[in-house]
Amino acid sequence: MCLIVDNDVGQTFFSSQRGDPYFPALNWIRRRDGKLVVGGRLWIKEYHGTQRANLVQSLEQAGRAIIYPASVVDAEEDTVRDACKSNDTHVIALARVSGARVLCTKDSDLEADFKDRTLIDSPRGSIYKNASHQHLLRHHGGCPR
Repeated sequence: MCLIVDNDVGQTFFSSQRGDPYFPALNWIRRRDGKLVVGGRLWIKEYHGTQRANLVQSLEQAGRAIIYPASVVDAEEDTVRDACKSNDTHVIALARVSGARVLCTKDSDLEADFKDRTLIDSPRGSIYKNASHQHLLRHHGGCPR
């Protein structure tokens, strides 16, 4: 399973401790089962230069994260811009490029876009908000292992 973490929950996600809502997802990535995907504006503008960027780079070195080139994500972003309700077209583009189908976010407009079949399908996107969503932490054919 590949997971995208929106900037609105990034700080909370990456500092998760046992018992926190995002800890199962972070732990799933750390124990080598899942992968975090980043790229495009999400990576360059929202993460770059932060402590989260250092964590993502460490995860990438360990084979637990994939950083997609900005040019690839940005090109896909141009194709979905007019169809999105949210201002997070880069997240939708990253999902389409990477095959990631699970998103951590609290942005309701982005949630609607991520679940929109015309934007993300086969399989559809899902939102991870807390430990009760652990069932989403599984592999499917669309994301690299």
